[in-house]
Amino acid sequence: MGYDNDCIVNIHSIPGEYFCAVCRMLIIPNEALQAHCAHLYCKRCLAYLVATTTACPYDSYTVTEASSKPLVESSKELVEAIGKVAVHCLYRRSNCQWQGTLAESMAHCAKCNFGNSLFLCNRCGNQIMHRKVQEHAQICLGVFGHAQVVEKSQAQDATVATATIRLVGAALGNQQAALRLPLLGCFWAFN
Repeated sequence: MGYDNDCIVNIHSIPGEYFCAVCRMLIIPNEALQAHCAHLYCKRCLAYLVATTTACPYDSYTVTEASSKPLVESSKELVEAIGKVAVHCLYRRSNCQWQGTLAESMAHCAKCNFGNSLFLCNRCGNQIMHRKVQEHAQICLGVFGHAQVVEKSQAQDATVATATIRLVGAALGNQQAALRLPLLGCFWAFN
């Protein structure tokens, strides 16, 4: 999953190539993959694409995990450029005022006290720490209709991504909208 688009400063000035071809979120360079066609994908989005269509949404070239390379290995210049994008803290909705570069944001967010703010999940009613929202969205009773625990996350990335996108899409009534919506903030209310 990419960086929450609501936390990007001047998002309209950012080149489109910096965003995942599936979820359209700003890619996180050390987690992104670059397909043979040069388009970028979040790891889970690539797994979803390979499990469903294998066609790049932009140019219809066949996309495989084997032919895709980590962005940090394929284009150091692009990694540096994306790392300079100005962003707000991921916990901005919890009132964190920090602003810096994407490259600096991971270190900031890891220690940001606003990540400990509690949110109320509108689907299941549980209180969740802000930093655990995306994790919770994958197993939420309100989203899935039943408990689902993911134990082998790397082996099940494609299944989890597919299930999350399909079920969140079904809950919203629109699978394409679910692909574009960041999970952070969609189902949450301040407590």
